[in-house]
Amino acid sequence: MNIGRLYDQRIAQTYDHDERGLLAGARALGLEQLGKHVTADQTKAVLDLAVGTGESLMAIQKAYPNAVLHGIDLSEEMLRIANAKLNFFAVHDDVANSLQHFSRESMNLILMHFLTTFVDGEDIVARTAKLLRTKGYYSIVSSTFQAFPRIYSLARMVLPDQFIRDKNRAPENADAIVSFCTKAGLDVIAVDHFTKEVTFANFDDFYDFGMNSGFFTHVLCHLDDSQLASLSGMEGIFPLTDHYRACAVLACLPE
Repeated sequence: MNIGRLYDQRIAQTYDHDERGLLAGARALGLEQLGKHVTADQTKAVLDLAVGTGESLMAIQKAYPNAVLHGIDLSEEMLRIANAKLNFFAVHDDVANSLQHFSRESMNLILMHFLTTFVDGEDIVARTAKLLRTKGYYSIVSSTFQAFPRIYSLARMVLPDQFIRDKNRAPENADAIVSFCTKAGLDVIAVDHFTKEVTFANFDDFYDFGMNSGFFTHVLCHLDDSQLASLSGMEGIFPLTDHYRACAVLACLPE
């Protein structure tokens, strides 16, 4: 599955809708951490490892107006939308290739917001932490595998557990994200959790949310008609109330 093409064709135009406030709520937690610990005078260069439509970078621009902004994303359409909102140095590429585009020890702040579902988080943090200057900060905002437990419990009734895990690479919990940082030589200075109740009126409501928001697109796009029919045909399921869970972790590269 080409994640960049999937976002180009299916998600980019609806990503900012965020009707249930899940992206905004979790992102706000990460930005609050930055506001408490990261000052404007020490933030001259910022790199967003998953620019998306630019929402995190816009907040960074307001908080750190003198910072030079950089960003990388696999979706060309998401970058186009972001570039219409603000000016930044944009790179269309896989985040795994970040060191080909940015110099080591060149950034005061790195953002990894809503990326870990699609990558090997431990590997990417280890690689990109090399871009941080001493006393630079690394901000991670991520859904965890604990998000939407009822939905995934229902999915396991018709789909193999390994299939679900292979398609959803989200870290198990906040401890897993903390371990990404510590293994990369970063000191963790803040960990916060975001939880919000979410209700789906019927299967169509869930499917539209899952496909248009990006939260379940990477799983749903792999299902055939019979698998979708099995899910939609479950009786007594909807309306379904579940819980979204995410966490924000802020770490620093020590002297």
